[in-house]
Amino acid sequence: MIVTNSRRTVLGVLAAGLACLSVTVAAEPSIHVVDAWARATPPGVENGAVYCKITNHGAADRLVGARSSAARGAEIHASSSENGVVEMRRIDALPIGAGASVELAPGGTHVMLLGLPAPLVAGTKVALTLVFEAAGEISVEVPVVDVRAAPTAHEHHAQ
Repeated sequence: MIVTNSRRTVLGVLAAGLACLSVTVAAEPSIHVVDAWARATPPGVENGAVYCKITNHGAADRLVGARSSAARGAEIHASSSENGVVEMRRIDALPIGAGASVELAPGGTHVMLLGLPAPLVAGTKVALTLVFEAAGEISVEVPVVDVRAAPTAHEHHAQ
């Protein structure tokens, strides 16, 4: 009788333990950040910019912020030209429609790195976290390229 009760107790404990386990399968990220790059900055320049392509494979979302350990602050900026005058301004959010792609590029929308304590040096990488309203935070390692060199497709893709 003792052996039978012990077996029942062990089986009961095992069954309870298995019932408590849950398998969580991570969903495929809906936002993909590819071809990120930043231009090298000369000594004494306190601001830099990051460019990339953001593709949304899910429901509409918005890029609402950014941060980087390479700068005191990071903001989403948009450039526009009117009557030959280029103006850059901070924007609170960048909408990314369902199934849409948005290109952050020189002369347009970009992530501005503010208060660089040191120049961005070609051949190094900068850590950047993009914050999306629905998708949350996506971290990207951003290669720094020579300002005089044309950017090329980069091997790093963040999801």
